[in-house]
Amino acid sequence: MKRAAAAGLCAALLCGMCAPAYAADTAKPAQTTTTAQTEVKAPVKLTFDTLEKTVREGNVSIRSYQQTVESAEKTDVSDQYINKYFNLSQQIDAYDRQIRELKKSRDGITDKNLLDSINGQIKVLQAQRESLYRQYNDLDDDEDDAKDEQKKTVDSTRRQMQNNADTICMSAENNYISLASMQYSLAQTERSLQQLDRTIAQTKKQVALGIATKNTLSGLQSQRELLAAQQKSAQTSADSLRNTLAIQCGYPIGTEITIEALPGVTNEQLAAVDYEKDLASALENSYSIWSASDSVRKASDDYENDVTNNLHAYEAAKIQRDATEESVKSSFRKLYKTMQEKVTAMTAAQGDLTQAQKTFAVSELQYKRGMISRLKYEEAQDTYMTAQETAENARTDLLTAYNNYEWATRGVMSSAN
Repeated sequence: MKRAAAAGLCAALLCGMCAPAYAADTAKPAQTTTTAQTEVKAPVKLTFDTLEKTVREGNVSIRSYQQTVESAEKTDVSDQYINKYFNLSQQIDAYDRQIRELKKSRDGITDKNLLDSINGQIKVLQAQRESLYRQYNDLDDDEDDAKDEQKKTVDSTRRQMQNNADTICMSAENNYISLASMQYSLAQTERSLQQLDRTIAQTKKQVALGIATKNTLSGLQSQRELLAAQQKSAQTSADSLRNTLAIQCGYPIGTEITIEALPGVTNEQLAAVDYEKDLASALENSYSIWSASDSVRKASDDYENDVTNNLHAYEAAKIQRDATEESVKSSFRKLYKTMQEKVTAMTAAQGDLTQAQKTFAVSELQYKRGMISRLKYEEAQDTYMTAQETAENARTDLLTAYNNYEWATRGVMSSAN
């Protein structure tokens, strides 16, 4: 088939049927994403459930990965071999012409030395022509090998780009969770500052009446300054993380984003966890295991094809693959145990919150009826708020653990796992 194509190419070139040079200028230039990354857009709202889809569609790096894969898929080694067929055909034809001309030149020559010289030249040309024939006949096998290697290259590129995209999506989800946690902490800090402001105002009145000392007031004011400084630092960190998340979603630097509340991990999701089944998925989907296995394949191919005679490289690659698989198993086991620990912690925190809520409800009623002091009421209130914070943190920790576990089943693990 390729030889026919080569013959067709020969005919086209000889007849001057090449496409005009200006034909290549009709393609439109690809649009760049530089402008999209610098123009500030209107505020956008993100949700955790749709975040992965948003990142995959908008992230500049992921879009670049997609283009890399598409470019690899479009590479056609057959075109290269058509040119090789053509060039070899041209060279063989040239040798045929020279051989015919030399054979024809022998007509009428009686000088033995001259005839021997011409025959010697013919033999040399025939040997060179036979060498070209062998190369020509080997092109089919070479092309098949090149196609196989190209397929492996495309598969490798696709797998690597997919892993890179998955890692970005996982990072974005973790950043979303961290940002939501920061926002909750900032809200709690703001409430604490407001409470301190009320306490400071009351203490100032007490100092004026002589029932509180200036040292007490100074201590409260110092406490407020420290808390305000911590709030400012936390806000800076949250703003930086918010900007990072916006960029991961493909929005321009400086885009204002808001995030909705984090979803909770449902009982149905937890009930669906099957360690053995999930571990099998993690091993099958793991990019690190695939990459190590691919190294084994390459080392084996190199040894079998006499690219190298170093059998040690192949054995070393197998050892590394086995070590990688054991590492993935160990990391996955840790993720599973962490998730179970977070389930236990959240259950305990929810129980404490329920009890604290009941206690506070009673204390609130008692305070309204004058049955307990304001101090006792505020202690119950503090206990209730602390239980709320603990429960919220436990809920967030469980979501983080569950999300990391789910990504691991898809073959993606962070370096921290």
